[in-house]
Amino acid sequence: MRRDREPELQANGLLKNPPPLPPLMRGRRRLWLAGLVLLGFGQAALGALSAWALVTMQGAPAGMSPILLRALLLLVLTALAIGALTVHQRVLAEKLGQDYVHQLRLTLLGDALTPGHSTSLGVTVARTTNDLSGVRNWVTQGIAPLTVGVPLILGSLGTLVVLHPLLALAMAMPLVVLGLCLLVWARTALIKTRRMRRTRGRLASRIADTVTASEGILAAGGSKRELRNLREASGNLVEIAVDRAETVGTLRAGGVVASTLTTLLVAAAGIYLGQSPGVTMAAMAVAGIASSPVLEIGRIVEYRQTHLAARMVLGPALAGAEQRRRRAEERRRLSAEVQAPHPVGSGDAPVHLHLPGLTAGDSPLVAGPRDRVRLVSEDPRSPQELLRRVLELSPGPELAAPDSVWVDGQNLRALGPKRVRRLVGHAASGTVFERGTVGRALHYRRPDLDAAHDQEMLDLVGLDVDSLPRVGRTPLRRGGEPLDRSDRARLALARAMYGTPPLLLIDGLEGDLDDDGRRMLDRVLSSYPGVVVMAGSGQLAQLLGAREHRLHALQAGTMPQHETVGGRPDGEDDD
Repeated sequence: MRRDREPELQANGLLKNPPPLPPLMRGRRRLWLAGLVLLGFGQAALGALSAWALVTMQGAPAGMSPILLRALLLLVLTALAIGALTVHQRVLAEKLGQDYVHQLRLTLLGDALTPGHSTSLGVTVARTTNDLSGVRNWVTQGIAPLTVGVPLILGSLGTLVVLHPLLALAMAMPLVVLGLCLLVWARTALIKTRRMRRTRGRLASRIADTVTASEGILAAGGSKRELRNLREASGNLVEIAVDRAETVGTLRAGGVVASTLTTLLVAAAGIYLGQSPGVTMAAMAVAGIASSPVLEIGRIVEYRQTHLAARMVLGPALAGAEQRRRRAEERRRLSAEVQAPHPVGSGDAPVHLHLPGLTAGDSPLVAGPRDRVRLVSEDPRSPQELLRRVLELSPGPELAAPDSVWVDGQNLRALGPKRVRRLVGHAASGTVFERGTVGRALHYRRPDLDAAHDQEMLDLVGLDVDSLPRVGRTPLRRGGEPLDRSDRARLALARAMYGTPPLLLIDGLEGDLDDDGRRMLDRVLSSYPGVVVMAGSGQLAQLLGAREHRLHALQAGTMPQHETVGGRPDGEDDD
């Protein structure tokens, strides 16, 4: 089957055999699609009713007559009914597209909170906005119009067959020719769309990198050089976009030509067959109603190609997300079944950490109350990796024994997030805070606690919120502004210690603190009643009297790698 084949990046930039997206026809979306089909047949029926009204008008005498009035009233009501069905079509189409994209968006965002996720922020934002917009447009303005249009065209052809088979043939001929042309034009449009999206993605990455490094560029006098590079990249995008516009314009022109010809050829066929004016007018009216989806066929094909280009990014991303989720769930399940080691079972060692690949099987990290442990290794990445593994921020090695992570006599892997955050606090350098107030950031780990001890905790870490514009209700934006680097570290420490968890993890926090802050950190950690496990400087460890626990060096493949899409790093692939 196709889904079993490996994705392959072709020379023309297309990704062959991309993993499929989740099925569209699931749950209530099936009902919405069925509703669109009924709307298509409903419009076809209204078209047939209009034709009948026009044929009836032939028997009306000259001037105003009851027959003419009834026929005109029926035509007006039919037009209003078609308009009402069009409104319902748009609503159902939007529901269909938004619900489907909502599912994909939650999957991608859930992956960002799954161990092993390594996609950059820019790529994640692009996938959940631009790429998903391509999918939504295809579902809402591609699949939905086709779901309505096909029954409408088939019903209209049936009406023309009743009037005369050759009238139906005249209407079908432009549609067949258009379909054959689209087979050729669509692939060219896909190649150019994919090329434009890749070029736009690389330009966006270059702009983001340039803006991020703007101070260094200005200090080194390289602004003109960077602007020249951006000008070249932007000019390349302009050329590619203009080239694509020619193909897209051809697609849309094909729909306009075919839509026009359906009505004109039906009229010509009516004259050729010697049909009465009423029958010819009725046939033209039916063809005119059916031509509306044909008019949009070029736009629909354009949306289809944009969707396929987006799928070449989203397919591998969603497949990787599902694989990481299953792996994380399986590893957590196996770790939750680990039996309690003897020191934990006896209650003598509230913290017992054995993480395969980092700690030796016969030398787990065991610590009791008021123990201070500094993690050391020949590999400088190992201490931080252990802290990440404890918090399930890192997935760990692919083929390894389950983790054994016990705190206060409880297996962390068998507990839910609410209970885990009561047992473990974590403060790291460079902490990026979620959007919200200072008070919310302080309580984020323990929202169940009241604010009775807020000021006491802030005083303990030396964070003065009275100087902020709105004190504790000051909103934090862009990761922690308006707090400076040192104050952010103090807030991270306060949050980690709130509620006095039995295990406190400190990751290089002293590097973000000023001299007063480092003295505060020494004082606070020295008096902390629980276990402190730290990855940081030897100077702080010496002040705390911490013992060292040696870790293994990381093996190849232990650290998560940047995912690739079609053989390219995710940051270089698409916008």
